[in-house]
Amino acid sequence: MGTAIFTGVTGLLAHQRRLDVVASNIANVNTTGYRGSRVLFQDLFSQTLQSGTAPSGAFGGTNPMQIGLGVSVAGIDVNHSQGSLITTGVSSDLAIQGNGFFVLNDGTANHYTRDGSFQINATGLLFDPATGLRVQGYMADETGAIDGTVEPDDIVIPVGSQAIVRATENAVLVGNLSSDAVTGPPATTVERTIRVYDSLGTPRDIQLIFTKLAALGQWQWDASSADPDIQTVTGTGTLEFDANGGFLSVDSGQISIAFNPALPAIPVDPFECTVDFSSLTQLSADSDVTLLSQDGFARGVLESFNIGRNGIITGVFTNGLMQEIGQVAVATFANVGGLSRSGNNMFGETPSSGLPQVGLPNTAGRGEVTGGVLEQSNVDLGTEFSNMIVTQRGFQANARTITAADTLLQETVNLVR
Repeated sequence: MGTAIFTGVTGLLAHQRRLDVVASNIANVNTTGYRGSRVLFQDLFSQTLQSGTAPSGAFGGTNPMQIGLGVSVAGIDVNHSQGSLITTGVSSDLAIQGNGFFVLNDGTANHYTRDGSFQINATGLLFDPATGLRVQGYMADETGAIDGTVEPDDIVIPVGSQAIVRATENAVLVGNLSSDAVTGPPATTVERTIRVYDSLGTPRDIQLIFTKLAALGQWQWDASSADPDIQTVTGTGTLEFDANGGFLSVDSGQISIAFNPALPAIPVDPFECTVDFSSLTQLSADSDVTLLSQDGFARGVLESFNIGRNGIITGVFTNGLMQEIGQVAVATFANVGGLSRSGNNMFGETPSSGLPQVGLPNTAGRGEVTGGVLEQSNVDLGTEFSNMIVTQRGFQANARTITAADTLLQETVNLVR
């Protein structure tokens, strides 16, 4: 009877641990990125009353006789299956669809989490507001290129402080040069001013002068500027149109600008851009040439950002430009079950988990990162309530075993009365 009592006690302890895990799962049913756990049982050693024997002669042998000594907790596993995703509309909220963890750093070591409820602090740092840990990733260079082979670092999104400009490389003209223009003398001229931007974002006004040539269907264009910062402007060429007034060719569309060396800040010198004349026509209507588009921008300040697929952070600037600022890093492990919970929705690496493989999202088996979305807990309430009922019944049954053994012991004691 003593064995039965102690066996029942192991059952109580094991089911108590299971109920503790179920309670923790239910408590965290609304915890962002939470991973539920399960308890696995295994039997203890068995007391052997008789060993098995081999067949001998007319006897077929005997089986061993053993009495189990109870149950123990074999392990508490973490369920790393995908949780459902919900849209929040907050730009800094992130979620991983697939494998991997966000990488957070405290200045000394990295921590790993599925909870992507991040924010931007006063210095533009992307961080976890609950712990203060900094989100790790890869910052883009001046051109917006991201190198995922370097060591990840803090992600900084300097809204309101980072500025960007783009020098004009291409300009497109549209309109008409009148076929009724005369070749002179004096020859008909058409003058238009186009605005382009140098490498410092300074607007520069360039005058284009179109002059009707004696040859049929030909116009000469020349570039100049009255800007005192500009020392020389080089640009000239010949436009040719067919008999229907359609554009045929131009021998040069290149403009080169040299700046005054006395300027306190000199842009890229010479500044060069290409003018596209292919949309011009030569019809009998009046001459009307305008600038359709140019790809330069004046100085703009980072106004907002969004995080799209693959965790790429794209900045939106006040001048209309959009440029990649950085990309969030994702870590995977050979054995995610070997990770250790460290609180605050964090996991820490252990010798069992292996070393983290940190890199860009959606590469090498890493999941896809999406902004404006959070991952919910993967705890299923229906399953947990079922486990609670089964655990309760198991606890009650083991308690009854102890009660029954105690009753038998009491009857044994009563034999001497």
